[in-house]
Amino acid sequence: MNDRDTTRDSTSEADAAHTRARRRQAGFTLTEMIVVVYVISLVSAIVTSTFIDQIEKAHLARCMVELRGIQSAVYLYSPNEINLPDPQDFWPMAFPDGRPGPYFYLLDGDPNKGHGNDLDGIDEENPGKSWKNLEKLDIRFAILCQHNHKDLADYVYVTDVGPPKIADPDDDPGYERFIKWEYGGPGGGDEK
Repeated sequence: MNDRDTTRDSTSEADAAHTRARRRQAGFTLTEMIVVVYVISLVSAIVTSTFIDQIEKAHLARCMVELRGIQSAVYLYSPNEINLPDPQDFWPMAFPDGRPGPYFYLLDGDPNKGHGNDLDGIDEENPGKSWKNLEKLDIRFAILCQHNHKDLADYVYVTDVGPPKIADPDDDPGYERFIKWEYGGPGGGDEK
């Protein structure tokens, strides 16, 4: 064997080793592909849920703004601060082009006539046991929004005084139970 053959053999071995190394680096292994797919899936799930959560928060904020507008309209269409419009008269008067929707205007009083089902827990017509509640804030009306607020809120409400509030399980005034006696107002009733 001469020097040329030895050089050729070592060159071909080096070329073969280089070719094997290049083949190993040319593609991804199945494990690497699975890790990449998992990471991309995880990042997209986080981004998507954050985006959807922001959309839901925007819908909730819109409802709170609309509740404030309806609250102002109640006073605008009241002949005086004592006589508030009835719900069946208020909606067509204040929002003549409004579609039926998830807003409810509830007047304080006893819709169940004599059973103490007032918004504020004070039966002004028949105080009975409700005299203990007289120290509480006297509520004259409440407006509820029953859009689907997902996990952010069961419903949103505003009373005759104060800003809109979120009814959460820890602090729910229970206004929803009065909806069956009232008329729904304008809004996107078909919205989800």
